[in-house]
Amino acid sequence: MKMIKRKIPMELKANLIRPRPWRIGVDCDNVINNLVESIIDVYNKDYNDNLSVADITTYNMRQFFKNVSQDKFYDYFTDKRVWDNIKVLENCVATLKKYHDLGCEIYIVTATAPQNISNKAAWLQEQLPFLNMYDSLIAIKNKQMLGRDIDILIDDCVDNLVGGYYHKILFDYPWNRLGFESYENNAHMLHQRYRCRNWNDIDEAINIIMKTDMGTEIELDLKPENIGNTENEQRIEFVVNDDKER
Repeated sequence: MKMIKRKIPMELKANLIRPRPWRIGVDCDNVINNLVESIIDVYNKDYNDNLSVADITTYNMRQFFKNVSQDKFYDYFTDKRVWDNIKVLENCVATLKKYHDLGCEIYIVTATAPQNISNKAAWLQEQLPFLNMYDSLIAIKNKQMLGRDIDILIDDCVDNLVGGYYHKILFDYPWNRLGFESYENNAHMLHQRYRCRNWNDIDEAINIIMKTDMGTEIELDLKPENIGNTENEQRIEFVVNDDKER
């Protein structure tokens, strides 16, 4: 467990009324569901192999499925057997509904093949009935294009977090442990970042972000008379799960 200390002024007069509700972006595959695990199960049955999630150590997963051609590998992402056995990750629905009921806007932000959008939307609508996928589903590959229109992004791909103008929650998997240092070093200074192992961790991270956010959506009056003595600073400790200490 790594403690990251961030300093904020003790007295900073600011307009803390947000101009809009919090917007939380959530990746679908391997964040809401266990897609890779389900693909591996079907693949192992097809080829009598013993591949596991622990074997997938880079985000380019194709190389680990040694018995299939490239075309056949990508067919697994829309394979009916995969989606018949796919599961929602524990505490995901309850956490998203909690923040939805608190007035947050929840968006499912996913990179998916055009031919799979309707099927994925139908599956998501069934799992998250409190959302309307017509309004809440965003299909996009370059998630940094969301810019400041989203406040928090939860994703399992490091590349979707680097450089984004939003708070970053990385869902921990073997394929995103290498290169995490680059993600840390390139994070925007106003945005917090967390590595979480499950939805209980994510719930805690969102709660901390909302309590301590000093980001671009807060209007600050930075006149000298409105800023207290910065020599006397408050330290807020953010708990981050650091893969180096596993």
